[in-house]
Amino acid sequence: MTERPRAGFDALFLEQPMVGAGQYALNLWRQLRDQQDDIEPHLLMPGDAPAIARAEARAGAFSRATPPPQVSGRTRKIWWEQAGLPLATRRARVDLVHIPYFAAPLHQAVPHVVTVHDVIPLVLPAYGGSGKMQTYLRLVTRTTKRARLVLTDSEHSRRDIVHLLGITEARVRVTPLAASDLFSPALTAEDRLAVDAVKTKFGLHTPFVLNVGGFDLRKRLPHLLRGFAAAAVALPEPFDLVIAGNPHTDNLALYPSLDALIRELGLEQHVRFVGFVSEQDKRDLYRAAHAFAFVSEYEGFGLTPLEAMACGAPVICSNRSSLPEVIGAAGLSIDPEPDEIARALVRLLSDAALRAELSSRSLAQAARFSWQRTMELTLDAYREVLR
Repeated sequence: MTERPRAGFDALFLEQPMVGAGQYALNLWRQLRDQQDDIEPHLLMPGDAPAIARAEARAGAFSRATPPPQVSGRTRKIWWEQAGLPLATRRARVDLVHIPYFAAPLHQAVPHVVTVHDVIPLVLPAYGGSGKMQTYLRLVTRTTKRARLVLTDSEHSRRDIVHLLGITEARVRVTPLAASDLFSPALTAEDRLAVDAVKTKFGLHTPFVLNVGGFDLRKRLPHLLRGFAAAAVALPEPFDLVIAGNPHTDNLALYPSLDALIRELGLEQHVRFVGFVSEQDKRDLYRAAHAFAFVSEYEGFGLTPLEAMACGAPVICSNRSSLPEVIGAAGLSIDPEPDEIARALVRLLSDAALRAELSSRSLAQAARFSWQRTMELTLDAYREVLR
């Protein structure tokens, strides 16, 4: 019997399953691990990987490379990309390597496939970072251009990659993401009890609009707050705005405080910050919300609106960047300015029939995306490279 070609899969972001790149890596790896196709997946991971990543390694074949004791923090990531991954690649004797985020080693002894979810630091100057970050971006741009194929999440990201990284269209493939199977509507009595429990847990006793997706500048939360404040005076009943998550850093230039604006708008009693939430609590917040509002300026894909739709939430969403590809005709697609946000909120929150219609559309649109399909498109890319 002819041996199956072996595809190495970079496990670094399995260590961070709550971030977007980690969710992608985890869901795609599990699909690849469990398929019985003509390609054998093989996990490549740091030898000091935490238990959450090692658990995935135990479920499939893996090879490791351990950083020196003095290497830690951000230096560990660069060590892994430029030294550890090539070492694990040699030990595993793989036929290709897939790096599921924007990075690659300078030395690529076997063909590489790289997933570039977005090029936000190149599109939005505020995300360019420090001098060290700029140097790193130049490095990963150079090394990614050496990859045999580049995968990305949307047609919009594909166009940006071609334009900003200088990679030819023929070498970029779109492999859309999906919501995990956890995200589904509340159909059973047990589901509805879970929804009631999460509302009690966070003290949510008023109908609410939900936002999940980040606190950084491009998420346009000040615009959402202004739109919500304008809508509140036109609605016949009170609503709260519930915002989940925490800023990733204390960099106020990138993560500006919202406190002064909330006071200015008189929303102290109607904006609820619930902090970090588990995936299960996030699912039940999606299920409980009267509407999910996402007004981001730029997304490589837009996973949180898709998760909300998979739970049957009526969605108000920005019409910018890749988001129309995700939302389709299932939600209210708007220009994410305060007056447009206010009009959409008033329209949706005042009309139960419209909410029911959009909920049904959400479920149908979310069903078009699956990790099975993502895996199939990824395997097609592997085969193309191996040929």
